[in-house]
Amino acid sequence: MRILIAEDDFLARTFLESSLDSWGHEVIAASNGEEAWDILQGAEAPRIVILDWNMPKMDGVEVCRNIRSRQMVPYTYVILLTSKMLKEEIDSAYEAGVDDYLIKPFKEDQLQRRLRVGLRVVDYESKLSENRQQLEVYATQMEKLAEERGHQLAHAQRMATLGVLSAGIAHEINNPTTFIAGNAQVLNNFWPVLEESLKPLTSKDGGVISQQAIFILEETPKIIKSINNGVQRITKIVNGLKSYARHGDAQMKPCSINHIIEQALELCCNALKYHVQVQKELMNSPPEIFADAQQIEQVLVNLFVNSADAIGTKADGTLKIKTKLEETRLIIEIEDNGTGFPTKHLEKIWDPFFTTKEPGKGTGLGLAIIRGIVENHKGSITALNLDKGGARFSISLPIHGNK
Repeated sequence: MRILIAEDDFLARTFLESSLDSWGHEVIAASNGEEAWDILQGAEAPRIVILDWNMPKMDGVEVCRNIRSRQMVPYTYVILLTSKMLKEEIDSAYEAGVDDYLIKPFKEDQLQRRLRVGLRVVDYESKLSENRQQLEVYATQMEKLAEERGHQLAHAQRMATLGVLSAGIAHEINNPTTFIAGNAQVLNNFWPVLEESLKPLTSKDGGVISQQAIFILEETPKIIKSINNGVQRITKIVNGLKSYARHGDAQMKPCSINHIIEQALELCCNALKYHVQVQKELMNSPPEIFADAQQIEQVLVNLFVNSADAIGTKADGTLKIKTKLEETRLIIEIEDNGTGFPTKHLEKIWDPFFTTKEPGKGTGLGLAIIRGIVENHKGSITALNLDKGGARFSISLPIHGNK
């Protein structure tokens, strides 16, 4: 234990140093109170201080009073050496913050007993401090856990609401789509008959009627094809909405990552189609993953939309999606050439409510929820900035049979 001695008498100071050194302590000596106070303000200040009451420049009681007024941490145990014996004087020393005192002259064994008490107090205080720190760590962890669980619960409630809304929207869209598809099929079936009826009207001397007939004959097949393509497109979107509507009943099962990626692209195509070129490097027939397909789809949709936001109105915006195998894990890489993340914020992007988007354009919950979903699937997700600009997310998921 490091112990500070402040004693202006050379012989008394030498006696104390010799005794403490023989007991295995590290001794620091000062010849007056001012020197002792300077030492106590330095780094790694001694935990036990032995002060003579009467010293030049600053007496022992004043040094003790300075220690207590600063509320020095960790606790400093003070033993006062004095020849004063009046109760009023001793009481004033205690009021200044002295822990114990010895009346001069004293024997070595008396000092040693006082030190043992001081060592016990300092040791106990150190353990209390460690316990407090551990409790603070635990409290912070519990607070963070409660916050994350609160976010997850709120998100689950939003997803449940979205599921109900999606089911209703899907139903409302499906009815007119079925009507359009049916009429398009009727038109397609009758078109050969109509086509034969219009051909005689395309003679060179038919005038305006001839031009109209030619236009109808050329454009109608294209229109029918366009209607059918539109119906297929609407059907895919409706199927995606139905997936969200079934989210509450989804269960972990073997599923194809390629299918999930395609479904996610369908759901967020509106955010991508105008200014983002999607480049896919997907494995042919990759091994299945054991997952909740809707949750992984949700992860990908969030990342695709984030990439679109980062690209902004950039003319040559690209989103690259790649799948590959690394031993028993499937890796999904999502890379864009957007703005990337500020380097100083890269470690914070997973924190709940942290966002680099403008106020009103992001809640900061997206990436925190994404990481939670991936980790619940026994996977991991990382993010990094690319040297050429943009960012890359890498998701690692166990393949089916290697959970």
